[in-house]
Amino acid sequence: MRCDFCGHREAVVVVYLAQERAGSGDKLFLCRKCAMHVSVAHLLETGFRNGRIQKERTLGRQRKRCPFCLLPLRVFLERGFVGCPYCYSAFSREIERWAREEQAGNHHRGSMPWRFVRKKKIQESLSQALRDFERCVAEERYEQAERLKKLIERLQSLL
Repeated sequence: MRCDFCGHREAVVVVYLAQERAGSGDKLFLCRKCAMHVSVAHLLETGFRNGRIQKERTLGRQRKRCPFCLLPLRVFLERGFVGCPYCYSAFSREIERWAREEQAGNHHRGSMPWRFVRKKKIQESLSQALRDFERCVAEERYEQAERLKKLIERLQSLL
């Protein structure tokens, strides 16, 4: 029997999910890997039921879901929250697209504390001075290269 959770490996663990009514419940077949990574509490929280998953598979309604917590993409897009760490890799394209639309990009462009701004400006000046120094040495302008070398030493002492 295949694992009900991932659908790939052979099931070696059986979990019985009991209902409030006596005698009713579902069986959940898990492979070793899924049994180690998924808690029963998490399965109950997400409403995972063997019959529901089997029905979706047979009806061919394979909507995009996280393979571990079974969070549908639709729910992620509505809430803006993922269900588990594996959702990030399962929905990576959608998360990037969502971040570009909602946040005008996927890189932080906000404000920084003044000490970081100062350090960043010093580093930018230092890298520019190093490029200018290498260009002056290559063009054999040694007096200007010497001034740049002193500037570089001064900037390095500020870091």
